[in-house]
Amino acid sequence: MLAVNDDIIQVENLKIRSTLVRAVRDTVLQNNLTQTEAAARLGISQPRVSALLNGKASEFRADALISMALRLGLNVSLEINPAQPLFDPVTAESILDRMCDAVLRKDTVAFMDDVQLFWRKEWDVSAVSDPHENDALKYALKACFLERMAEVWSAPPKSYPVSAPKWCQRVPPVQKNFSVIPDEYREYYEGDLESPVFGKRNIFAPRDFMFFV
Repeated sequence: MLAVNDDIIQVENLKIRSTLVRAVRDTVLQNNLTQTEAAARLGISQPRVSALLNGKASEFRADALISMALRLGLNVSLEINPAQPLFDPVTAESILDRMCDAVLRKDTVAFMDDVQLFWRKEWDVSAVSDPHENDALKYALKACFLERMAEVWSAPPKSYPVSAPKWCQRVPPVQKNFSVIPDEYREYYEGDLESPVFGKRNIFAPRDFMFFV
């Protein structure tokens, strides 16, 4: 499955609209059409003609510009630069990276979304490859995430037996304690309310962390 890269699509959409605006504007100017005549030919108001002549592509939808080009008898041919892919591959490894980044910036919503995505994709937790992270904290977090997912997936109500990748067992604890939640909330999770999966790597997380899928 591939995920749409919204930023690239927006850029390509603006390029298409800019190309169409130039083609329509140049035709209007080359035929010496007045704004009144142009409005009648294009089926738009005179203020819109003025915006068109000023090259304001962002004010027009692509389908409206195509309609105007066809009214002028222009051949419309649109191309997208193949050097810029419109899709980015979504893999278990790339989502694991995003989960790490979300936790590091304490973005709980983004993190939960990606854990849910991991489950919906039905990726094999045990098959996730060793990232060989140079960043000790990210390496530890990824191992903890996968081990915790294996716990959650295997327990009711999912009851889908799965194990964490073997490489997780080799990931050492971090030297400096890290909390996956803001420090001001840690006091509410003492003793048996802490997650042993994360605790063994010197990372603090509530026991029910990630149990929301």
